[in-house]
Amino acid sequence: MAALSMPELWIGLGLFGLAVFLLFGSNKEKKKRHARLARVTSRTPRKLASGNQSLRRKDPNEGSAIGQKLAGYSSIEKLRARLDMAGLSVTPQRLLAYAGGIAVGTVFVLCLLLGKSLLVGLLLGAVLGLGLPHLYVKRKLRKRQLLFLKLFPEAIELMVRGLRAGLPIAESFNVVSRELPPPMGDTFAIISQQTALGVPMEKALSDAAEKIELTEFNFFVTTIIMQRETGGNLGEILSNLSEMLRARQMMKLKITALSSEARASAYIVGALPFFVWGALTVISPKYLEPLYNDYRGNMSLMIAGGMIVFGGFIMKRMTQLEI
Repeated sequence: MAALSMPELWIGLGLFGLAVFLLFGSNKEKKKRHARLARVTSRTPRKLASGNQSLRRKDPNEGSAIGQKLAGYSSIEKLRARLDMAGLSVTPQRLLAYAGGIAVGTVFVLCLLLGKSLLVGLLLGAVLGLGLPHLYVKRKLRKRQLLFLKLFPEAIELMVRGLRAGLPIAESFNVVSRELPPPMGDTFAIISQQTALGVPMEKALSDAAEKIELTEFNFFVTTIIMQRETGGNLGEILSNLSEMLRARQMMKLKITALSSEARASAYIVGALPFFVWGALTVISPKYLEPLYNDYRGNMSLMIAGGMIVFGGFIMKRMTQLEI
């Protein structure tokens, strides 16, 4: 019962549950996009040609026993692709080492310097060790994706001009890789290198789509693959696709402007409990003492925090419209 009376325990449990929810939540929309792309590219082989292995970035940890063991897991390869798309030079093994260092440092500070229990230190260490690297990578990835979407219509128009000038689509990819900055240029440079080494273009495009995870790029990959199977004027098709992507971007900006009032209301409603808590702490500190000193108050505080997080999640989803 003494352990249940510690407010840090309930706060740590709540934060740990929130981190697990954010890291391992439902990915139904992502699975649907991958399933649609897989139906289009199901005729292509799933393994890269042997020459393509030289395109993979050399991992400085591959020589170590731990690095080789970790590299065998598919989740490590997914993390490697995510780091590549985020534009980070750190390896998955090094990122996991940083996460472990954050967790150990948190346990050291809480247990040895602040005198908290080991259970509380382990919970908060797990939260910070999992959450901080994930949030950093997610922020960098989102920034690169927004830049990719901004450059994508320009890249398609550059391909259209090359096709109308008589260049093949593979050479148009080379032009895009030379003329546009990262991440657009880097993505098409990898596709061009893979096709030059004998990898089928359908396979190179589908691999890039799986790594980038953008609906707009999936449209582009599906268009190229379908045109190669059925024929048609590729320049005209890509020109129409470029216009559609620009219309989607304008629609997204319009949705953002129209939903700004709802998002502002969500921010205000979400901040009200913290404002009331701060005001009561200043005006009448003893009024809130049962929340900190009694395990029933700790449980109530944890439940209230979970309800706030769940309500904020619902309000965020209400203001996110898919087009």
